[in-house]
Amino acid sequence: MCTRDESPHGSVSMGSICVLYVDNGQTDAAMTAFHERADIAIETLTVTTASEALDRLAETAIDCVVSEYDLPDMDGLALLDAVRARDEELPFILFTGVGSEAIASEAISAGVTDYVRKDDSADGRAAIAERVMNAVETTRSRPQQQQRQLRAIETAREGISLLDADGRFVYVNRAYADLYGYEPADLIGEHWDRLYPDDETEHVRDVIIPTVNAEGDWCGETTGLRADGSTFVEAHSLSTTGDGDLICTVQDVTDKKERERDLERYETIIGALGDPVYTVDSAGRYAFVNDAYAEMTGYEKDEIVGQHVSFLLDEPSVERGTDCVRSLLSDETAERKRTYEITVETSDGEPIRCEDHLSLLPLEDGRYRGVAGVVRDITERTARERELERDETILETIPDEVYALDDEGYVTKVVPPINAEVTTTGYRPEELVGEHVSIIMGDEDIATAEAEIRALIQSDGREHASFEMETITADGERVPNENHIALLPRNEDGRIQGTVGVLRDITERKARERELKAQNERLDRFAGIVSHDLRNPLNIAQGRLEMARETCDCAVDDLEAVAWAHDRMSVLIENILTVARERDPSLDVESVDLAALAEDCWNHVETANAALRIETDAVVRADRARLAQLLENLIRNAVEHGGQRVTITVDDLGEAAGSGFSIVDDGLGIPADERDRVFESGYSSAEGGTGFGLSIVDRIAEAHGWTVTVTDGDDGGTRFELTGVERADRRRADGDGE
Repeated sequence: MCTRDESPHGSVSMGSICVLYVDNGQTDAAMTAFHERADIAIETLTVTTASEALDRLAETAIDCVVSEYDLPDMDGLALLDAVRARDEELPFILFTGVGSEAIASEAISAGVTDYVRKDDSADGRAAIAERVMNAVETTRSRPQQQQRQLRAIETAREGISLLDADGRFVYVNRAYADLYGYEPADLIGEHWDRLYPDDETEHVRDVIIPTVNAEGDWCGETTGLRADGSTFVEAHSLSTTGDGDLICTVQDVTDKKERERDLERYETIIGALGDPVYTVDSAGRYAFVNDAYAEMTGYEKDEIVGQHVSFLLDEPSVERGTDCVRSLLSDETAERKRTYEITVETSDGEPIRCEDHLSLLPLEDGRYRGVAGVVRDITERTARERELERDETILETIPDEVYALDDEGYVTKVVPPINAEVTTTGYRPEELVGEHVSIIMGDEDIATAEAEIRALIQSDGREHASFEMETITADGERVPNENHIALLPRNEDGRIQGTVGVLRDITERKARERELKAQNERLDRFAGIVSHDLRNPLNIAQGRLEMARETCDCAVDDLEAVAWAHDRMSVLIENILTVARERDPSLDVESVDLAALAEDCWNHVETANAALRIETDAVVRADRARLAQLLENLIRNAVEHGGQRVTITVDDLGEAAGSGFSIVDDGLGIPADERDRVFESGYSSAEGGTGFGLSIVDRIAEAHGWTVTVTDGDDGGTRFELTGVERADRRRADGDGE
């Protein structure tokens, strides 16, 4: 039993407050809030129904009623009416977790002392205790109570306004003004039609307001007009006051409505989909299955939902599904979909082999929420209607154009590429259906197609054919395409019903082919010039030089200069031919002893007084002939640019530099401002250099997937580093591992 102290004037002493708390069994949070107040003694009586509350009021002195809206025997507003019939001044706070703008409006119209949304946080619990104290303290002062109600309305999350009988705003709270993009002061005195588009204004004036006047209130959705001209969907409620004014509450539900429309669309699609569909939560339990999934398994939907996937899937299927999810969640892939095979065991124990098209549900704060999947029976596909639906979906989602012709060549169906409303020829699909294929194909291409179709008809095992053709667009343009055709199934009389085809635009491919053909022709002509037109004169010159040495009394130095020039021309021709042959980058990779190959290459290069140091025992995976050419070019480059007494070192790269090797000389080096150009074809800093040696080195490295860089040597000179080189076991180089 509550006790309370009375002041000499009959007011309640703030030293003790008795609260009647009415809630449908959820009283802990509020009771905690009241008891947490150390400065004020708040005693709480709790009941769970409105009837119990009225009985308590009849026998107990209560300072304040705090009630949930949703009660078993009547709602909180009905209880408010019953309390007001007994005591018009008793504070009554509607404390609800199921409130809305409509309930808030109705509660305010009914004269509730305060309206508070439930909040289990510490601040929320403190707030309800504070509201109770304020309600009790200001009970005897009606103006103060109305002022507090106004403050509550001002801070409410719902937009609330008061309009006079002429439809002009008398009051708007901050939330209401913000919804429409105005300051509250901008709306005071304005007519309500300022906030609605013209067509919506007619609906409000002619339908909604007459309904409010006749019935006292109205709730529904309208379209609001913001100050910037944009519109939004609002949950709108209106009710009348005793003096003829209107109380209006609004809330922006645009996003909510869009989500509801999306959900309706998705549910409609899933409901109409012939394929079985399911979702599984993060614990591996079925959260949803559609009718088709339940029908396939032989169980009712409610028998499946809540069960672990092992209820229907065999152990290998569960393991494969787990592996798929784990793979999709890994940081190594951005994929969110995967297809794998499962075995579903029906209620009759029958195993059905299926294809499961699995997708991750969107993550929530980075956490895995589960998967959705579409299952297709791949053991029996006898339902023709389902096949047609599936095939239609596939046709509408492929990136190429699909068409069908009857046996006389007339178009029966065209499916444009995905997301396209017109065909690749510029016609709408309905414009082509019924037309002969000659509307988009020339006579020669039609003849080619007919020959391919005859070959398919006469073939026992060949089911498809492909050929290149040109489509004729609505503008008369001819576009190269690759046409993949197949025969439609024969009818009951064994007659071919027509063909289907897939058109793929190959404009870019044909352009690349033309470009490659022209490039190859140029290279072939170039190689012919090098191999014939240059070698023949060179051979003649070399022969005449030998004759001059035998018969002519010429200076030896002059003849040696000519011989040197001939040698340089031979090297130039070989390098040019190498560049031309690089059209074929195929490699014959094997394990190669780097040191042995380097020594062999040294013996094939004119090195004068240069020296070679081998400081590697690496065995690398490479094309031996290409690697030999790379080493010879680097050795020759070092001798030409570093001087005849240069020392050349073949060494391993350190672990920090990566897998590879280096060719280092102690010669003059390459200036830093020229290093970016040394690998360009035709570039050379040495007098008489061909400019192809290092370009060939770069091409050979690239063909192997290596990277070649140039920098300073440790003792001056130049250092070439090759990284990304695959090492091999030495036994493989000796022939044991090949």
